Amino acid sequence: MLHFINTRSSGTLCVVQKYIERPLLYKGRKFDIRVWAVINCKNEVHFYSEGYLRTSSSSYSLDDAKDYYVHLTNQCLQVKNKRDYGTHEEGNTLSFA
Repeated sequence: MLHFINTRSSGTLCVVQKYIERPLLYKGRKFDIRVWAVINCKNEVHFYSEGYLRTSSSSYSLDDAKDYYVHLTNQCLQVKNKRDYGTHEEGNTLSFA
């Protein structure tokens, strides 16, 4: 990641993410971690102390690869799952602040 960052022009903004093929699960469901960080010109990383987990509505399984509610934790997608959205956590979100 630092190589990628070091090849960018000064002042460039970017979002870095990686799909995890064998995910850790929270109560049998996929989740992502949302945190904010700043990397300065000395490559020092500073994390904001508040963040949250976004969870999927459905239990994780590779049996149905087309079930987006299982594999994607995107809020805009999960809210469309009228049957299961919010049944585990309010808004499919857990704060760790």
